[in-house]
Amino acid sequence: MNLLLEPLFRVRLSEQTTRANLPELLALLGEDRVDSLPGLQRHQEDAFHIFLCYLAGAVLDRQGRAEPRQPAEFWLDGIRALTHAEGCDNDDAWTLVVDEPTRPAFLQPPASNRTVFTKDYKPKAATPDALDVLQTAKNHDVKAARGDRQEAEAWCYALLTLQSQIGFLGAGNQGIARMYGGFGSRPCVTWQQHRRPGARWLRDVSVLLTQRKTLLEEPYPYLPDGKVLLWIPAWDGQTSLALAALDPFFLEIARRIRLVAAGSGCQALAATASATRIAAKEQRGNLGDPWIPINSKTGGALTVPAAGLTPDLLRNLLFDDGGFSPAAMQAAPTGQGAGWFAAAVLVRGQGTTDGFHEAAIRVPEKARPVVFGKGAGRDRLAGLSKKGLETAATIQYKALRPALFALMEGGPESIHPDKTEISHWVDKAAASYSHDWSPHYFDWLWSTLDQPDDTAALKPWFEQLRTLAEATLEQAFARVPLRSGRNYRAKTRARGMFFGSLFKHFKEHMEAKP
Repeated sequence: MNLLLEPLFRVRLSEQTTRANLPELLALLGEDRVDSLPGLQRHQEDAFHIFLCYLAGAVLDRQGRAEPRQPAEFWLDGIRALTHAEGCDNDDAWTLVVDEPTRPAFLQPPASNRTVFTKDYKPKAATPDALDVLQTAKNHDVKAARGDRQEAEAWCYALLTLQSQIGFLGAGNQGIARMYGGFGSRPCVTWQQHRRPGARWLRDVSVLLTQRKTLLEEPYPYLPDGKVLLWIPAWDGQTSLALAALDPFFLEIARRIRLVAAGSGCQALAATASATRIAAKEQRGNLGDPWIPINSKTGGALTVPAAGLTPDLLRNLLFDDGGFSPAAMQAAPTGQGAGWFAAAVLVRGQGTTDGFHEAAIRVPEKARPVVFGKGAGRDRLAGLSKKGLETAATIQYKALRPALFALMEGGPESIHPDKTEISHWVDKAAASYSHDWSPHYFDWLWSTLDQPDDTAALKPWFEQLRTLAEATLEQAFARVPLRSGRNYRAKTRARGMFFGSLFKHFKEHMEAKP
């Protein structure tokens, strides 16, 4: 199970599906021949991509190269040279199962001695998915413990996702440093000129190498020859590595994990840790990771809320508004053509997983210089985008929701939005409105580039929102649990409140009725 020599990774090429070891995979990505990696689950893709970028960046820097397009032999020699320089004289650090627990294994730090290993390490997972970062209390969308314990590729992806994405999960279960606190999340926000794995990897490795000089200057404490492979040194769970000892491209681990042979496959053992692997609590995840936007209000890494990547959050990230400093990877390079502003995150709560969220916003060619440029055009588009969100929110909270309350309450003279059961019904009934308009928001925004008048530009957006809100209200009419004697009054009152509010707040858009 040596990643440097054995073909663990399934790779889909245009002509065939094959397998490759790690150096071969890096070479195939450099040639942009990879269509997909069939073994990867979607929530694992960004973690693996970032891992490959950091690894390639560190190897290229140590070898004095800037070109990511290199043959497999280069990557094999470069990874081994990096590994040997950091204290491992063979390929153990790239082997999934190493019988000697005082030696490193892939993403698995050594125990200080065999006695500690025997005493501290307990069974953690019998299958790869049980080790993965996803926390599932029940078998809802993804069946728990369904993986094949004999599949080395699955163990590799699960281990990597856990070690680079996990947060705090109870006493002794530490989280990563590139995250705002133990209950934060690690977002991946980037610009993608092309969405093929190889094209994305080539572009991001080049950006990484460009960013390296910045990361070696204040306020960052990194060393140009600092530690990269943080699973090579032994870890007793009580001490932490200082940021000042690390390379800016460090590949971190969060947990004390060891894979051991079990029958015809393997299983994972785990030990608790009283200290994090990296001493970086004060930085709040602001460690220079170019995929993570920074919340300038807190000075820490962006934590995506339970609602996920809402249009409001995406708009703020795209226009550097709302207190966010953009991730270095989201800056579009100069050039022609459309591209994608992409974001993905596994939202975490206190001991929970609140869902994997992703968004890919296509930025057309004509919008690209406006969005990523400077000047009046960008300011105007940013302002118009905010008005578009305000329009959607006003319709929801000033027209639709009051109408739904009036409907549910039977058409009273005044509504009572503080009633819990009714409020829950209204929340559920109104949810389809937000769900329906969100996918159309950015398409509308790009269409305004050809309309110089803001009022005229907002008109079609208002009409689209009004149509969706009306449809939501009509759907509620069919579902509302009312007695027949109050049905007509409730619907009449609800319609009156809905249209009255629209006329009040959007008089310039509402057509006069005969």
